[in-house]
Amino acid sequence: MIAKLCAILLCCFALILNTKTMETTSNSQITPARFFVPTSDKNYVRAVDNVKTFNKQSTTINKQSILSMPVVNDIEKYQKKIKSRDRLEKKAGDIKCTFCVIAKSNAVYLKYLLESFVAVKRFSYDDDDLHKLRQIQLETTMIVELLLAENLETGKWLWSHFLKTIAIAEYDDFKNGFKRDVDPFESDRLLQTGVSEFIGTCIREKNLPETAMAPDFVSNNPKGHGRFLNGLSAIPLTTNRNYNLMLTLLYLAPFWEDRNEFLFRQIAYTNVDWNVAKQKHLTEVPATRTFFENNRWIYTPYERMDHQLLLVRIIDARLYCHLAVVLRVYEKQLTAGRFEPRTLRQTKDAIADVVQDVLQLTAFKDHFLVSVISDLKTKSDANIEEIKKMSTEVKAKANEVLNKLHGSSGVDRLGLNVNQLQSSNELTALVIKNFKDYMNELKRICLPFEYRWLLHFLDLVKWSS
Repeated sequence: MIAKLCAILLCCFALILNTKTMETTSNSQITPARFFVPTSDKNYVRAVDNVKTFNKQSTTINKQSILSMPVVNDIEKYQKKIKSRDRLEKKAGDIKCTFCVIAKSNAVYLKYLLESFVAVKRFSYDDDDLHKLRQIQLETTMIVELLLAENLETGKWLWSHFLKTIAIAEYDDFKNGFKRDVDPFESDRLLQTGVSEFIGTCIREKNLPETAMAPDFVSNNPKGHGRFLNGLSAIPLTTNRNYNLMLTLLYLAPFWEDRNEFLFRQIAYTNVDWNVAKQKHLTEVPATRTFFENNRWIYTPYERMDHQLLLVRIIDARLYCHLAVVLRVYEKQLTAGRFEPRTLRQTKDAIADVVQDVLQLTAFKDHFLVSVISDLKTKSDANIEEIKKMSTEVKAKANEVLNKLHGSSGVDRLGLNVNQLQSSNELTALVIKNFKDYMNELKRICLPFEYRWLLHFLDLVKWSS
């Protein structure tokens, strides 16, 4: 289950809980009342609120119903909604703390189970082991799905535990990746450090009792563990996915062979040299492919992330190039005075909608785009100077990302070939369509999962209300 997002944007990036103003890309001031809070599924919110954790003073989500309201234009309702959103995030964090202790305990059991698999070189267990293994797999899956449903921060330790659990649960598929007498949990320093630090943080913030560090804490609280699992089971989540296909996305298999030049073909009305980025990508592909196909991710899932980070920068650069073209065409047409008032509003709304699409596609990781859409939604339709300023800033952002790909700075790498075009409603609609087509192509490549799964895996999605 993925909660629906509201009409404009996820304001949680940039807003605080009062009515102070915030600064946008053009240094103008807007108030939080101009924003909207994401709309959550009411059944999801209710079920999350009912989960019993190891925190005896667990957060309660007040005014649950307001989180399912799609639009809030009233400042008082807005403040209530953002506060309820804050409590939803805190309760999700509380759930994550409880799971982290359980995950630490489960790792001991999974080690024992894996040793028996490796000894006989096949996936062999009795009914009790099967039940326990499936319970661990379900628990871990539900936590990941719960956090991704609302684009809440996950963390590398959680993904590492998740991937190892999948590998053990599907042992016959990945048995060649396991090494005799080597525990995939204990050998993963990032996982060990991440779990210990996270539990320590939870204890300091009173999400867990002091005794949570004890190795027998979970076994001494079987009823608490059972209530927690029952609560998770009531949340409407998707838990029957093919996670082998998820692994192919996390390690970029859909991008290994870029036959349609999705990553590097020229964008209409631009002149960008993609060769350096292309060569870097082609150099990384064989190494990533070997790493994945040899199942080295089972022990060190984050051993090599340079390729994933490179791909995200490439996609970011292309998204910004598309947006720069859209705004330059819009600016040119606005300057020419060819817009009727109604068309002007419709066009600006269409541009804001496509920026919102980018925000959703990229899990709202980019604060700059939040400022862009806020400007689009709050500036006068005929404010040519503001649009020019926004267009300049977006082009600068595109150049910034392009320069990072080239290992340089301050170079204008985005050539916009729109100055000689006769700007029209049709041209504006065309460049917006090109932008949407690119995003739809990315969505198709990532199916049956979403691009944001990769962004969460890389721990690039970090925000709260």
